[in-house]
Amino acid sequence: MPRRRRFGRGIAVLLATAVAFLAPVPMVTTPVAHAADPSVPTVPETYLNQKLTWDECVEDLDSKCAKVTVPMDWKNPSRGNLILAVAYLPAKGKSQGLLTSNPGGPSVPGLSLTEELSASKGNLRQYDLLGFDPRGFGRSSKIKCETTKDKLKKLPMVADRRVRNRTTHAMEVAEAKLFGEACSSQPLARYINTQQTVWDLEFLRRLMETSWDKSYPKLNYIGYSYGTWLGAWYADTYPSRVGKFILDSNMQWTSTMYANQALDSMSFQRRRDKMLFPYLARHNSDFKLGKSAKAVKKTYESTRAKLAKQAKKDLAKKKTPVLGPEDLDYITSSLIYANESFPSAGYIIQAAAKYAKKPSSSGYSRTLSKRIKTPMKKAPFTVQRSAKAVSGSAKIDISDGLAGTIVRCNDSVTPGNLRALLQRADADAKRYPFTGYLNTISLCAYWKFKPQTRTIDLAGAPKMLMFQSEGDPATAYEGALAAHRKTGSKTVLVSVDNEGQHGLYIDGPSKCLEAIGDAYLFTTGNPPPRDTRCSTSPLPDDKKVYPLAGPVSGAKSTAKKVVKAKNYDLKRVRADVAKRGLG
Repeated sequence: MPRRRRFGRGIAVLLATAVAFLAPVPMVTTPVAHAADPSVPTVPETYLNQKLTWDECVEDLDSKCAKVTVPMDWKNPSRGNLILAVAYLPAKGKSQGLLTSNPGGPSVPGLSLTEELSASKGNLRQYDLLGFDPRGFGRSSKIKCETTKDKLKKLPMVADRRVRNRTTHAMEVAEAKLFGEACSSQPLARYINTQQTVWDLEFLRRLMETSWDKSYPKLNYIGYSYGTWLGAWYADTYPSRVGKFILDSNMQWTSTMYANQALDSMSFQRRRDKMLFPYLARHNSDFKLGKSAKAVKKTYESTRAKLAKQAKKDLAKKKTPVLGPEDLDYITSSLIYANESFPSAGYIIQAAAKYAKKPSSSGYSRTLSKRIKTPMKKAPFTVQRSAKAVSGSAKIDISDGLAGTIVRCNDSVTPGNLRALLQRADADAKRYPFTGYLNTISLCAYWKFKPQTRTIDLAGAPKMLMFQSEGDPATAYEGALAAHRKTGSKTVLVSVDNEGQHGLYIDGPSKCLEAIGDAYLFTTGNPPPRDTRCSTSPLPDDKKVYPLAGPVSGAKSTAKKVVKAKNYDLKRVRADVAKRGLG
């Protein structure tokens, strides 16, 4: 029996699992968009003529699944091939065209996403549905970050990288260097990027026409988080192929990955302090963390300090800390993507407080296992490791939490000035202590492949629909607003006031936004004529919506200030690029 579940409420949780702090070919049957642009490759007949075997999907979906062969490098297919995993589900009745989706990451597999969206939004079955795992991830040809046990064991360890000193800096440099080496160890690594995925996506549109004897002159698309970056790059590459595009929870896709990262510290801090902590205070009878947001913050910070003290003792004894201060930050940050996870965040903090008070107790572990699955395994830069935590063969796969950064490194330039990066982390740790200290040197600083760049202006594309919540932690409203302003004639922005969820469309918190998305996809085919502000619904167990003094309606909007600061960061990036001769 096919699996059916309400998907929309889980989209933010799914997106949270992806949190991570990151070429001429012959003969074409018909010309592709931007044919005059030498950067857009043609598609060899041999790939279009491949015969696909459509089988039942392992996920027990109604879709049929197949393996598709594509060039590893679309600009030079002689370098070899890779495999894409795809799923296809024909429309019920007359089809409105082909629709696909991307859940974000970059690194989250999307093979089943499009059908799962339709399980909750039945009208999507008006479309032929395409699901796919992007190159490098899921069941497509998979990228690995591999290193050796000895190299991993030699990494320096610190109890808490929020403590900014020479020891922390040395550890971060060593990690970035090792991770950069590990993630670039495969030849495939240089081709795991957004532009190659865009070419994959356009090829899949044409291949589905051939395989299913259909006509798909346009591609329809729903993209979340990094999926907005991918969608914008596709629209900029193939504007004449753009149908109905919904970009939900937007990165600043007119800028660089590095500039996007520069906003993370602020937006995660805002979501925690201005939305989560007041919520926990309103429900103090359940969580017992404090009767005011200030009191909850005090409990959180005192708990964190105790965890750091215990972690320091454990490391001195060559032991791996059971629950370190960074683990508390990471678990909490992953639980504030979705409104429905706010109660779990409260119980996690409560459990951490119990453990910090009495480390010998096992009560906290029952709460952890009940509220979140293996929370520490997904942390992108968990520094609490020991020789006991590493086992297996000489080569060890450390891709978890790292592989998605490969796309970030390949997509745009990261500054190579380590001193400047460390200074920024020091400043962010002081101003935004929740996650600011994680905004430091990444493996991109040691990336050996030349990055791509793309200037997004959406010239020639029809208007697209952008959805954004005011307090989104992972894709700051300020970044989405900047992207919208740069492409204002091509995008319509729907802002959700007093809301912070990451991932809004399909069973999301705003009925207003839901109606706009439905009308666009299923009736009018057009976005609203102008930018729109929507209201939202209360958080779990709240009886009303509490205001967020943020960039949509707050008295002290930070949008202009943050975007200006980000542009300053961009100037530094460009100066660093010029200095290093990367072009």
